[in-house]
Amino acid sequence: MGKRKTGFTLVELLVVIAIIGVLMGLLVPAVMMAREAARKTTCQNNLKQIGLATLNFESAKRHLPTNGWGYRWGPQKGVDARFGQPGSWAYLLLPYLEQAAVADLAMGASNAEREANLTRLLQTPQPGFHCPSRRSAELTPATENFLLANLSAHVPTVAKSDYAINGGDTVLSAGPGPNSGNLADLNAYVWPNVQQATGVAFLTLKVRLAQITDGASNTYLVGEKYVPRSYYYSADFGGDDQAMYLGDDADNRRWTAEPPQSDSQNHHDRFIFGSAHSMVCHFVMGDGSVRTIDYDIDSQVHRNLGNRSDGQVVVQ
Repeated sequence: MGKRKTGFTLVELLVVIAIIGVLMGLLVPAVMMAREAARKTTCQNNLKQIGLATLNFESAKRHLPTNGWGYRWGPQKGVDARFGQPGSWAYLLLPYLEQAAVADLAMGASNAEREANLTRLLQTPQPGFHCPSRRSAELTPATENFLLANLSAHVPTVAKSDYAINGGDTVLSAGPGPNSGNLADLNAYVWPNVQQATGVAFLTLKVRLAQITDGASNTYLVGEKYVPRSYYYSADFGGDDQAMYLGDDADNRRWTAEPPQSDSQNHHDRFIFGSAHSMVCHFVMGDGSVRTIDYDIDSQVHRNLGNRSDGQVVVQ
C-alpha cells in the first residue's frame, strides 16, 4: 500500500497565521501595559525614598533642603554657613539616600583636587532619580552656554534627574548666583526675595514642616518634571540641560502655576511638572506619601497643592 501524504493546505496555513496574528495583537498590548505598570511602580518607589530622605533631612536639620545659589553653582563644602550649600536639594539628600561618599566629592584639599572631584560628582548618575518610563540613569549632554562659578572647565556630559522640587504656585526668577564664594561677593550679590516663594524650596529658602500650614499631606514636596520627548538625550531644552546637583534652576525646581502635562514633542514649558506616563504623573507629599495626579486635575487644585500656606486645604 502506498504511504499517505500529510501536510497543510494553503487555506489551513493562512488560518493559523491569522490566529497567531490575533493572539499577538492581544498579547503585545498586554505585555506593554504590564511593563509600564512595573515602571510606574519603580517611579513611585523612587519618590517614596526621596520623600523619606527629605523628612529625615528635616528631622536632622530642622528645615527642608534648600536649593542652592543658582544655576551657575555646583555643590561646594566649606562655604559660609549663613548662605548655605550652593548645590541643589538633590545633592543635600545624598547622605540620606546612602550616598554620603558621593556627596563628599564636593570637597578637596586644593582647587585642582576640588575641581576634579566636582567633575566626578557631576558625572555620577543616581538611578533613584530617574523614571524608567523616560530614560535610564546615564550621562547626557550638558549645555555649553556657560562655565560654573566654581569649576574652570566645561563638563560635556552630566547626571540629570527626572524629578523636581516644588517651588510653589508663583513663578519666580532664581538667577545665576554670585560670582564667587568669597564673603564679599556673597554679601554684594542681589539675592532674589526667597520669601515670595510659596512652595517648599527656592534658592536658600529654609522651610520647616511647621510652616506648611495647609498640612503636609496637602502639599507637594517633589514631583516628576516635564521634558519634551525629543530632548531626553540632549541639552537643547532649558529645563533639562544641566546636572541634577547644580543650584536652583528649572532642571531641579518646578512650579504649579500650570497643570502637569504628559511629555510631548512640541510643548516646551520648562516651568511645569509632568512625566513620560500617558495618563498621570506622581508626586511625593509633605507627609511622605506618594500621590498619583491626573493630567486633567483642576488647575486651581494643582496650584493649591503647590502652595504650602494659602489656606486652601484640598479635600482628599
